Amino acid sequence: MKFAISIGVFAWTIAWFLYELPQKHKVNKIEWVIILMLSIEQVIIIGQAARGEMSHFNISSLFNGILFQIMGIAILINTIMVFWAFLLFRIVDTLPSGYKIGIQFGMLIFIVASLEGYLMAANLGHTVGAPDGQEGVFFLNWAKSYGDLRIFHFLGLHALQVLPLFAWYFSRDKSIPVIVFGTIYFLLSLGTLWNALAGRGISMIS
Repeated sequence: MKFAISIGVFAWTIAWFLYELPQKHKVNKIEWVIILMLSIEQVIIIGQAARGEMSHFNISSLFNGILFQIMGIAILINTIMVFWAFLLFRIVDTLPSGYKIGIQFGMLIFIVASLEGYLMAANLGHTVGAPDGQEGVFFLNWAKSYGDLRIFHFLGLHALQVLPLFAWYFSRDKSIPVIVFGTIYFLLSLGTLWNALAGRGISMIS
């Protein structure tokens, strides 16, 4: 359910942003590749759940390992599409300057956080200092007593919504406040990654 919600929010957000791009032939390619990649991701997640298998970090058999690799490739391609959209935004001149910077900065942080997923893949888990499945916070299940790499992943991915919304409502026509806010947001998010790598959980933060 969490992946379905996240993918739904991402799809709605990126569709909103792509609408602002003038090169419609390139936009159509980005749209269809993203749709295909996210569909592959969801089909594998749901399919593995229906089989009673973990979708992530599952290399218990050749088949499960292949599915996990396919998911990783799909997410990489999706991330490349977001980077392509980021590059295309450079020529957009129809948006307020602060709002445009908010979209671009949000995309950059999204890309970094998306690639951080490969750190979890290399670790074959998202928990640092203990096996996955530890007691976590409500719904999100971030580990309370151990490091959890998903926190930075979550905060970074949703910079795609947070920064443009901040820019639109608080600094639509001014870039500097958006850059300052985005930098602080990224550094604080990065702090959760440092905290997780140190094996410290949410309940250990003072």
